[in-house]
Formats: sequence, structure tokens, C-alpha cells
Amino acid sequence: MSIDHKKTHPNFPFIAMILVYFTELYLYLINVITGFFFVNVLLAMTVLIALFTLSVRKLTIPKPPFVFSIITSLLLMIYEMPLILVDNHQYLVTSPAAPEELIKGSGIFLIAVNETILGSVDSEQVLESYVNSNAEFFEIKSIKNHERYSSKNIAIVETMGIQKDEFEQMAENVRTYLNTSNDSIDEFLSRDGSGGNSAGLALALSSLSKQGEYKNDLQFGVTGAINDSGEVKEIGLVKEKVWIANENGLPYIILPLGNLSEAKDVKKVLSLKIDLIGVHDVGEAVQIIEELNNK
Repeated sequence: MSIDHKKTHPNFPFIAMILVYFTELYLYLINVITGFFFVNVLLAMTVLIALFTLSVRKLTIPKPPFVFSIITSLLLMIYEMPLILVDNHQYLVTSPAAPEELIKGSGIFLIAVNETILGSVDSEQVLESYVNSNAEFFEIKSIKNHERYSSKNIAIVETMGIQKDEFEQMAENVRTYLNTSNDSIDEFLSRDGSGGNSAGLALALSSLSKQGEYKNDLQFGVTGAINDSGEVKEIGLVKEKVWIANENGLPYIILPLGNLSEAKDVKKVLSLKIDLIGVHDVGEAVQIIEELNNK
């Protein structure tokens, strides 16, 4: 039985390739297949389309759809290839970091949460061994494929220079807002392995303290991102950061106004003593610090 190529839709190869790709993507995002399987199916599809194109090269059917399908499939495979590298990212562990006074004597303590990725955990015994050897942690969370996919896309965008990573953008915002620099802040911003943007407010307040913009004899835990004009932006892991500040005996924590409601809920549920201070911008934080010092 012969196939009537004239009755076949000229864009059938491309349509079929796209259907296979999106079916695979859906199965990956719902954790049915791995990144390794995803990428290898794309590779196999590219090879099959190429071989089929060669086999019909003498037939009187349009060749551009086949060529375009090969190119598109190859580009998709290259785009998705980093998924293989994050297949072994199995668990995200959050644990408390000790509050850090970046500029000694400033009374401004940076509140942060450690995040560690566990890979190649091939059994519950290995995970249990890690838990037993690391008593202090907030949560061990299984990483899902949609989270791997999102982190892969962000990494590609950042690598292409389309978007800066959070830590790099935070450093730029802090330097632009302060319009100056000091050794302690520069040292923090040059640390390897640092990430996120929630240190911005603490860096700005620490630097302003060193410049003599205000006097402070109290101790404040501080967390919050800022933009280049000093506006304070919301951050994540609020529950953990409020707990860390309280657990380390800090009487106050300054955080974004947008996170204040969540922080109040945390304080109530955990019966914490710490005073919560929500601020809209760096200037408001400085004003509140001065007012508390003058009481």
C-alpha cells in the first residue's frame, strides 16, 4: 500500500515534532520523565527526521518543512540539554545562618538562611544519615521538575546577559543607592557562593552607619531587598528569618513592609518576643533606628 504524499499536509513533520516536544515537556513538568530521557528523545527525534528527509529526497514533496523541523528539533534539544545537569538536584535543605554584623559596632545584623542542594541521594538511609548529622535545619524539600525547569531557564537568561542574577543586581542596587563603597561591603559582595537579594537593606544600613549618617547603640536584625533608589522590596523565607533573629536574642528585626503581615503571623504562632519593624525604604529604617535610640 503506497502513501499519497500529495495528500499529506506539507507542514506535517513540523507539526508532529512540536506535538512530541510539548507532550514530552508536559510529562517532564509533572515528574513522569527525567531530564535525561527528555533530551534523549529530542535527540532521537532529530536523527529520525534527518534520516527520513534523506530517504525521501528524490520524491516530489516539499523539503523545507523537513529541514526546518530538523533545525528546530536540534535547537530545542540544545536548549533543554542543561536539564541533564540538574537531574541529580533532589533535595533543597534550608538551615539557619548565624546573624552577621558586617560592620563591627554598627548594631546591624544581616539575617540570612542557608540553602543547600543535595544530589545523588539514592536511598532513604542516605537522607536519614544527612539529617542525623545536621541537627539544625528548617526543611528538607524534594525538588520537583517544574522547579528544575524554572532554574534552568533563569540560568540560561542570565548566561546570555539578558538578565542579571539576583545577587549581582542587589550589589548594583546597593552601590548605586550609596554612591560610595567601603571595604566591609565590598568584601561581602565579592564572596563566592553568595546568592539572593535579601541582604540589600542590611548592606545599605551598615554602610550608612559607618559613614556617620546615624548613630545606633541598639541591635537590629535586618533583611530585605532594595532597588537603586532605596525602596525596600519583599523577600522570601520570612518565617525562618524572624525565628533566627529571635533565637539569637536580637530585640528587633527590620524587614520589608510587604512582609510585615506574614511576620506578625509567625510571631503569634511561634510566640516570639522580637519586635517587628516594617519599612518602605532605607530612609524610613534610619529614621526608626534613630527614634528607638532616642527613647
